Amino acid sequence: MADANTPPMPSYKNPPVIEVACGCRFQPLKHLKLPHVGLLWEKFRKEFPTVEHALPIGDEVTQLPPMDDATGLPWPRVWFINESESRLIQFQPNRVHFNWRRRERDPLYPRYPEIIDSFEKSFTVIQEFLNEMNLGVIDPVQYELTYINHIMQGAGWNMIEDLPNVFRDFHWLEDAGRFLPKPTNVAWQTRFTLPNNMGRLSAKLNQAATIPDSIPLLSLELLARGIGVEKTRAGMRSWFDVAHEWIVKGFADLTTRDIQTKIWKREDAAAS
Repeated sequence: MADANTPPMPSYKNPPVIEVACGCRFQPLKHLKLPHVGLLWEKFRKEFPTVEHALPIGDEVTQLPPMDDATGLPWPRVWFINESESRLIQFQPNRVHFNWRRRERDPLYPRYPEIIDSFEKSFTVIQEFLNEMNLGVIDPVQYELTYINHIMQGAGWNMIEDLPNVFRDFHWLEDAGRFLPKPTNVAWQTRFTLPNNMGRLSAKLNQAATIPDSIPLLSLELLARGIGVEKTRAGMRSWFDVAHEWIVKGFADLTTRDIQTKIWKREDAAAS
């Protein structure tokens, strides 16, 4: 139960979040073979009937993808996708991720409790499959929680000089002695340390545009990476809960109260 003196988590009726991903990088599964991936899909196929290949995700430091010891070739990343294409499980021999993506058939953000529960269920199914096939256990190396937000042009901003209307820490100071004109593009990234050596939170802002109509937007990605002391399931959930709190409160800290209230309809409630 939350402390009565603890302020409620910020929440929004109209949040700009367009994608959330929970992930775990683990020690490579040395005995996994391609046919096993097909058998794993059968465990998810009823709910995730579509399968696709994607480029593998490399190690954060070396950027190298997992390699097949027998061939020396990189393993593909496999996506199991639901019918609305809004939810997918990503799997490769050293990673599992669960994503929610905003789609026309599933436009409403389902909130963190549902997403983390879906990730944990997927994690359980995969571990049970590995046990069944005698392929080893998932030994976590790092957890990841990502929130991607799209702030459309016209929703609180129109030009780059309007960034202070959206982000508290952006100001372009103009005076008669400046040589440079107003900027026409912005890219920004910073990093914060999570408590108790649990990892770090990265915030990255870029300009982008919608496809195919090319409407300008600001893309704000908040990514928490790290791991706790305990690698148990309870320890994993504890890490994700802390990461979620930092992402939600960090988002509120980086953006202005004005846009939170007028555009995103802020309502301080528990589920974010």
